[in-house]
Amino acid sequence: MSQVKQVYLDELAAQIREVNQASGWNILQADEWFDCYKVPAILSLIHSEVSEALEAFRDDDGENFCEEMADIVIRVLDCVGGLTDEFTELVLDKIEKNRTRGFRHGGKRV
Repeated sequence: MSQVKQVYLDELAAQIREVNQASGWNILQADEWFDCYKVPAILSLIHSEVSEALEAFRDDDGENFCEEMADIVIRVLDCVGGLTDEFTELVLDKIEKNRTRGFRHGGKRV
């Protein structure tokens, strides 16, 4: 994989965090990992975006669905951007790990 692609998610996270901070939002800092409220609050916000995407799907609103999916990615990158600057590498490693798994591994039905 090219170096440009390997830094893209981390650069995107940095841009998202810059916009959020400039807009007055509190952004996650690495030392807040141990805060019993900060990360769960962010996960709740991610969950709310997922719920909004589900509602858009149920309403057959493809445009809003895609926007909500973008919100999910933005919230995820904002969160992990405060914890690591190697998220792209982690995602690429996970993709490679998933390549080694068998067909429908784990016996899950869905």
